[in-house]
Amino acid sequence: MNATKTVRLWDFPVRLFHWSLVIAIVTSWWTNQELMIDIHALAGYCVLALVLFRIAWGFVGSSNARFSNFLTGPRKVFGYLMKLPTGGVTELTYPGHNPAGGWMVAVLIVLVAVQAISGLFASEDTFLFFDGPLVAYASSDIARTMNFIHHTNINLIYIAVGLHVFAALFYLVVKRENLIRAMVTGMHHVPESIAAGFMQIRFASPVLGIAILVVCGLAVWALVAVARGG
Repeated sequence: MNATKTVRLWDFPVRLFHWSLVIAIVTSWWTNQELMIDIHALAGYCVLALVLFRIAWGFVGSSNARFSNFLTGPRKVFGYLMKLPTGGVTELTYPGHNPAGGWMVAVLIVLVAVQAISGLFASEDTFLFFDGPLVAYASSDIARTMNFIHHTNINLIYIAVGLHVFAALFYLVVKRENLIRAMVTGMHHVPESIAAGFMQIRFASPVLGIAILVVCGLAVWALVAVARGG
């Protein structure tokens, strides 16, 4: 058996974003009913703040969290997918997201951003009796369009999340690589022969990450407060 080494893989801000987004999305799904619509809206605001943070962290965060590190060209993506069934590549090959997983992250960010933004303009006057904070600044046509997007886009999110979970379980069961644990602890076990690549990850300050997240949260709070008139 090859010797393994425990290496640091994911920084605290990325892990905080990941699990906070999971909680916010589940909360939003669970509270999509009249008696809990205010909690549903609050979860949506949290999603928006988290998305803003992840976009910022994709430019100034740790090296393997930056978009320039994991968004690759189609040749690398298809090459990775073609080799995956044969065992030619593993997640351990990449000190971060693999070529396909990187684009899945980008797609998820876009989808949840669209969901959160459309919710700001959506108007529910049937059984939820809720208006988004920006609906007063939009025409009725825009509100109807945002309602349609909000109710349709969520299905795309479910599909993307399902693929994401399937991929994590595939690696856990088939390839015996616990990516879920790595996203919890930030640490990963890799063969010593490739550990040097992981040791080259440049980690940004977690304090900077928390500061950016706080700023994003305050920005969303200010937007909603001003739009609501208070």
